[in-house]
Amino acid sequence: MSRLGERMESYLATRRALGFKLTAPGRTLDAFVTWMDEHGEPTIRRDLATVWVSQFTRRTVPERLNHIRQFAEHVAWFDPGTEIPLVDGNPYGSHRSRPLIFTPEQIDALLAAAGRLTPKVRAATWQTLLGLLTVTGLRISEARTLNDDDVTLDESGDGSGWVRVRDTKFGESRLVPLHATTMTAIGKYQRLRDKTFPIPKSTAVFVARRGTRIARSTAGNTFREVRTMADLAGSTVEPAARLHDFRHSFATNTLIRHIRAGGDVDEMVPVLSAWLGHVGPDSTYWYLSNTPELAAALAARLHTSGVDDE
Repeated sequence: MSRLGERMESYLATRRALGFKLTAPGRTLDAFVTWMDEHGEPTIRRDLATVWVSQFTRRTVPERLNHIRQFAEHVAWFDPGTEIPLVDGNPYGSHRSRPLIFTPEQIDALLAAAGRLTPKVRAATWQTLLGLLTVTGLRISEARTLNDDDVTLDESGDGSGWVRVRDTKFGESRLVPLHATTMTAIGKYQRLRDKTFPIPKSTAVFVARRGTRIARSTAGNTFREVRTMADLAGSTVEPAARLHDFRHSFATNTLIRHIRAGGDVDEMVPVLSAWLGHVGPDSTYWYLSNTPELAAALAARLHTSGVDDE
């Protein structure tokens, strides 16, 4: 079997382990990879995908291209030369930009870069804000709109707490637990913020350099500054870091840790869905990127369970 064929088998096995049936995509990819092998093409390119789907009726072309596009996004993790096919006018759902699943080293680089912002309160704001996004998977809009009274110390006495997310995408509030270390970091930041602005200009937890709530445009502009300093502004083989990638990273890395700990995927996804504030697991699957680490964790789990013996 070719290297591309092996990656196709791994891709299908991983996504099926996450609950996808992939009947039609499986047929499409098997035929496409066979055609690629017959033509001696080891790397997916847009022109090759277009040539292959041109043999089918125009009605089915967008769907087949979409199957190849999703597979190509997976292969791109291993082969940087992979080109993602374009699916213009595709009626088969929304398309997302390829997320950057942050490594611990990349998180450290972003936090260090945030610490170099000026003035000091702005640096503290962004270090604490990015830290919160890392450990909770909150949307940036949810974090921006947090008020001080949304952060509550738990009655257990262990220093942990809760954050009430009121301004959600679907208009429903939810409680997100916070570790004691997170509560400590937020409390330290709040003391610096209050010392800098003894007369509050906002009820917001996170404030901009003038003490007002961080605006949406300000958040985007500042993060672009941070990612540039962290050398994560993107390249020809890697996407630029985005604020929303903290959410993708949280979802994917949480599932990886759960699988490695012996947990069940079907049991974890609904929990993760509730944590992220999704209306159902289908929305959560959108955030799970088929990284090499996730594929390896699932492969090890499938092997342990004896699936490979069937």
